[in-house]
Amino acid sequence: MLLEQYGRFKKAELEESPFRCLLNANIEINPHQINAFCAAIQALKTGGIVLADEVGLGKTIEAGLTLKYVLDSGAKHVLIALPATLRKQWEVELEEKFNLQASILDRLTVESNLSFWKACLENRDEVRIVITSYDYSSKLMQRFPKVKWDFIIMDEAHNLRNVFHGTKRAKRLYELSKGIPKILLTATPLQNSLSDLHGLISFIDPRIFGSEKVFNKRFIEGQDYTELKRELIPVLYRTLRRDVGKYMDFKKRECRTIDFVLSPDEVELYMRVNNFLKKDVLYSIPNANKGLIVLVIRKLLASSSYALIETFEVLKNRLQKLYEGTKSANAQDGFDLFWNFVEDEIDESGFEEIDDEDTLFQKQQIQAEIDEVDAIIETASRIQSNAKVKALKTAIHTAFEYQEKQNIPQKVVVFTESKRTQKYIASELRKDGFEEDDILLFNGDFNDAMTKEIYRAWQVKNFGKTNYGRSVEYKHAIVDYFKEHSKILIVTDAGSEGLNLQFCNTVINYDLPWNPQKIEQRIGRCHRYGQKYDVVAINLLNTGNEADRRVYEILSKKFELFDGVFGASDIALGALESGTSFEKTILEIYQNCGTRAEFKKAFDRLDRQIDAKRNKKAVQLRSILMTESDAAKGAALEKTKNDIDQYLQQVDFWTQVAEPDVEGNLNYWKIDNWGERTFGSHGTLFVGAFCNSNNEMLFPVLLLCDEQGRYIDFTENDIVQALENVNDDDVRYFKPTDEELASYRNIYDTLVQEMLSKYQASSKPVMDYNKRKVENWADIQREQLNIQIAEMNAEIDELSAEATAGKDFLEKVDIRKKVDEKKKQLQKVQTSFHQKVSSIQEEAEREIAEFNQQFDIQPILLVNVVLKF
Repeated sequence: MLLEQYGRFKKAELEESPFRCLLNANIEINPHQINAFCAAIQALKTGGIVLADEVGLGKTIEAGLTLKYVLDSGAKHVLIALPATLRKQWEVELEEKFNLQASILDRLTVESNLSFWKACLENRDEVRIVITSYDYSSKLMQRFPKVKWDFIIMDEAHNLRNVFHGTKRAKRLYELSKGIPKILLTATPLQNSLSDLHGLISFIDPRIFGSEKVFNKRFIEGQDYTELKRELIPVLYRTLRRDVGKYMDFKKRECRTIDFVLSPDEVELYMRVNNFLKKDVLYSIPNANKGLIVLVIRKLLASSSYALIETFEVLKNRLQKLYEGTKSANAQDGFDLFWNFVEDEIDESGFEEIDDEDTLFQKQQIQAEIDEVDAIIETASRIQSNAKVKALKTAIHTAFEYQEKQNIPQKVVVFTESKRTQKYIASELRKDGFEEDDILLFNGDFNDAMTKEIYRAWQVKNFGKTNYGRSVEYKHAIVDYFKEHSKILIVTDAGSEGLNLQFCNTVINYDLPWNPQKIEQRIGRCHRYGQKYDVVAINLLNTGNEADRRVYEILSKKFELFDGVFGASDIALGALESGTSFEKTILEIYQNCGTRAEFKKAFDRLDRQIDAKRNKKAVQLRSILMTESDAAKGAALEKTKNDIDQYLQQVDFWTQVAEPDVEGNLNYWKIDNWGERTFGSHGTLFVGAFCNSNNEMLFPVLLLCDEQGRYIDFTENDIVQALENVNDDDVRYFKPTDEELASYRNIYDTLVQEMLSKYQASSKPVMDYNKRKVENWADIQREQLNIQIAEMNAEIDELSAEATAGKDFLEKVDIRKKVDEKKKQLQKVQTSFHQKVSSIQEEAEREIAEFNQQFDIQPILLVNVVLKF
């Protein structure tokens, strides 16, 4: 009976615990992720946090847990802003792991049904999670200014670090998201300069570091790293992979290369396409998107002659329409082929009408280009077998032999960037003796007969189970089929998003992307938590191409992608501005270099640039992010693991305790013999909850007092264990005397004060941090005024020196006038200095008081049972 009475409050507390998000999430429970999640929900009270775990440790899981907590706490509208290529991946992860439905929004989706989305987003009665690109996120907020966003997640947030002197999109998002609680996710919050941190933390709260001038003076010039670390502790949480080896068993990864040499026809095709792409004027490619399309064609050139034929047929179609005089806006049929490969947003202005030049000359140029494209298509059509496919067959047979010897399941994942190449590889492998069932193709389209048949079979097998949504279920079906039936999965990067293939230990890069982050994502499909065997990454290398060889060398040695326990290290990837910018750098080398010497010079320069970003200073800067020692980190993770275990045990225990039969009003009960036997004395036990003035429970209470009414601070576990031994037959009602009632009232007042102290102690860290942050902001404002005065004095001194050195009388008079004007401005600033400082101080005190007000409560001790023993 007593456990049931207390259980009413205890179950409510467990339901309010942050750990409750673990109960219905489809995730492995890892202590570092729960630590990050707890740090995040604490930080949201004062603006937010940067979650900065190294690659592969599950920042998306941490964000998902936080999102679930925020929604459970009453949030309605959440915005997730990220690079466009990650939108689908996030939608899948939220649905699969947290059973959360999100909407991917872009300009076309919104504008095609404007009234619907306006109504949806402005409706505060429904939960709405919106996933959108960085570029569109601020446009969406401007499009619907009445929408109140409760929470924002920004993934790959290092892209936003140059907020004050970089892209407009970062600046717009910064301005529009001010004051909205948010978390930023990035494995590399500090890449090249401490100012990166200033930009990112300013998204959380610009008052933490103040203006860039003050930040530079304090931390870049002053190098006050101790103070900088102290400021970062509440707003940046970071775990390295070396921290979690005790909890997450990571297997090694190793690299193998299979070399090949192009046939004479393939060499001819390469030279023709290479020369074509280097031309300054190309009518077949829209100018605004030329760089992107050239990049795609170079990727396909490294893929297969079959992929190239389709590509150049699209270009030929455009050329023929232009030759006939059609507007170039109507000559874009088939260009969707290219957009599947690129990560940047497309500039549609590239398809506007071409310049009106001499028509005859224009037609001659277009005809010459058509002839060139025809020659490329004819050369590609002559090639019956690609040298690269022969290398792939060798790679697959080598992998299967190794797996058989090591008693590893015979499975390989082959990555290619082209759907056409995908089909070509499959047909060539079937010629080599592989059965229809051995080979599985997937590119994310869900529209071929085999994929549909696999999905139908999966639906039958999983009838009546959780509905994850069609796109997620298709991927489950593909993964299951590969695991149970196929040996070879040929997959594109788009198709692989969201696939967990830890039962396969071999990845073959048929096409090797130039973007290191994309390669890391590929290998990460297999080299992930749960993999039982060392992962082998096999790359196919054209040894006759010096540029290809140097690119592979950089990816392998500089970015450490293919070897070691963790793959691409934090420091290695930290040398990247971004994967796409590195890709464009490589493209420029291919486009601008012709001779072996030119390639060598360009790649040597790129090597030096990468090394410069990985020097001693870069390593020292990254150490700033480690705000606690290895020992402290280890202890914190161990404590969290124990806390999670204890929480799950408590949920299990209290779930089995029935709801109370007796009404929840004040009950006076008495039990004989139990107190002396259990605690060695008589006394009173108060069962109930500590609440605020709105009767909202703050925490449940089991309060033990001795015969004199003095509070004895026994742990909850001790008292619960004692209550388990109570025989309900020994418990009976009693009516307290007036003397006892007076005594209980006195005890009640004492207990209220004891519990209030406990509540205030739990609130104090948040209040202290906010107070320090606001006082720090006030100090920064004063420092900013002093910097302004110092700069004005320096300017006056400089002008005075210029006037003294000047030889022209009129020029000297003019400069002295400027000096007088500057002195007047300085005097005005100095005169108002104390008034401004006083105003800043008043504002700081007011803000601290307003923040603390939420913790001022009129406490109520709600007592269900007074147990006399």
